[in-house]
Amino acid sequence: MNNKPPDNIKLREQLYSFIDLERSKTVLDLGCGIGYDLKNIGELTGRSDIRFIGIDSSKDKINSAKDFVGNDQRYEFICHNLSTSIPFNDGYFDVVYSKDLLECIVNKMAFLTEVARVLKPDGTVVFAHWDWDTQVIDGNNKELVRKIVHAFGDWKQAWMDDCDSWMGRRLWKIFQQTGLFDGYVHTYVFTNTVFEEPNITAFEALVKRNIISEQEYNEFINDIKALAEKDQYFYSINSYIYVGRKK
Repeated sequence: MNNKPPDNIKLREQLYSFIDLERSKTVLDLGCGIGYDLKNIGELTGRSDIRFIGIDSSKDKINSAKDFVGNDQRYEFICHNLSTSIPFNDGYFDVVYSKDLLECIVNKMAFLTEVARVLKPDGTVVFAHWDWDTQVIDGNNKELVRKIVHAFGDWKQAWMDDCDSWMGRRLWKIFQQTGLFDGYVHTYVFTNTVFEEPNITAFEALVKRNIISEQEYNEFINDIKALAEKDQYFYSINSYIYVGRKK
């Protein structure tokens, strides 16, 4: 995990701590991307009798995930549209894990019903999601910062079927509505006082899509960089983590 910022590594460590690798034999990662989380979870145990399965709708990411884990036979990666189903039998998995996927699913209740279906009795679910409206960025123009934060949270990107900047804070409500899980919520506060340009310049995509003007972006980024030069940069965002068991 050395290629991630320290706070991001701490978040991952907290997420992985909710997975009991001593009792588990099957772990599923929904929206696995390039396999980053699944590989790190697998590295926490030397057991050879655990299956780690990742599912993502992107063929490119699935191919990258296969390359990422190399010849480790414990891993399997599947390209599949998760908005339709989870392609496994009832009660197959000990653990279902997912990070920052749920907001992209249109029918969230049906999706979580599928999660419960493929979980074993008393199986564990670990779902985490950034709450994009909790982004806190210090700057001199409050209204502009607020505008950019909200615009970014509400930006439905091309690969997303749905978008919800409040997904993190809504995890509890959605899981409770299913009536299928007993669980609780943890909060992780990601805080960064060291300016890392890729994290902030992601907002530049809003200019290309005419959501904010180039002038607004330049004012915003120049203000941020000026604060960083004086060691006064501040960024924070909350991740909410639902940990539960199938009833």
